[in-house]
Amino acid sequence: MLNRTFPLVVTALASMLMSSLPALAIADPKNPDWPCVQKKLDNLSASTIWDGPPIDGIKDWARDEKITALVQKLATRRVSIEKAKEAIGTFAAGEAEGERDVKLTKVFTGLFELVNGQRRSVLSGIEKYQRAQKARAAELEKQGVNIAELQGSVTVDDTAAVPPSEAEEKEMWAGRIFQERQANLVVACELPQIIEERLGELARAIREKMSK
Repeated sequence: MLNRTFPLVVTALASMLMSSLPALAIADPKNPDWPCVQKKLDNLSASTIWDGPPIDGIKDWARDEKITALVQKLATRRVSIEKAKEAIGTFAAGEAEGERDVKLTKVFTGLFELVNGQRRSVLSGIEKYQRAQKARAAELEKQGVNIAELQGSVTVDDTAAVPPSEAEEKEMWAGRIFQERQANLVVACELPQIIEERLGELARAIREKMSK
């Protein structure tokens, strides 16, 4: 027997997904495309993670090849935190005591600038993903209604087993894909915090190698 409730389920699922999207974004009404519970912060503040010498006005860190190479390594998230700390220790050990603090301050300056830029790209990517999800949800809702209308206009023999139509199967898979992507969005929302925590830990590792 044909499950006549299938189109209604599809429509209800799409409506539920549509209603869930703005619920995620209400935490920050000024950023309607921001879907995360965490408040959106466009830029990090160095003072919240760094208690060393001021970094304002330091623009020449990239002129030192050793500093640039270290910053690039530290900013690469696939480099484990342990390996990153080892690299900081090796760099500090190779600098003269009178220059060490200055050089390490430049290392943090470069790291902060690079990671802050990476984080902004992540925020932008999350918002872009959310806009795409909104469009998918709207399309799902539209398709669900259309399928329900189409199914209701067809005379069905309740004694026969009728498999879902091609449109119904397509809609079912689209709904599943949407749900998987929505789950990925929840995971993506954790990434900015992960980036901040890594930066903070590396900042402390740099400070530990400084004399003052």
